Amino acid sequence: MKFSAVVLIVPEEDENPAVRILKEAGATGITIIKGKGLRQHDRKTFLGLGLERRESLLLCVVEKQLAMRILKAVKIEMKLDLPGGGLAFSLPLGSVVGIGMAQLESFRREVADSL
Repeated sequence: MKFSAVVLIVPEEDENPAVRILKEAGATGITIIKGKGLRQHDRKTFLGLGLERRESLLLCVVEKQLAMRILKAVKIEMKLDLPGGGLAFSLPLGSVVGIGMAQLESFRREVADSL
């Protein structure tokens, strides 16, 4: 079985809907990392306080065939084509350890259901 890492970067306030979409599309586990987003323009401040956008990076490892389905669902439901909507991409993984048999079986069922 081949795997991909799916990465989704969204505004922090969109984190919960993004988790729901990822799970509905077949992700069985999600890691969430909090951060600040900087754009191409200079950093803005107001009275010395930074105005960077708070963002959430969601990472999930999925069976390769599920990655495209997840990206399509995220693009449509999170409206990633709109400015400031977020960013999603996948990366192929050469080697993966730590995925349990139950998770592998879940991936197999998801892939079979999508055929």
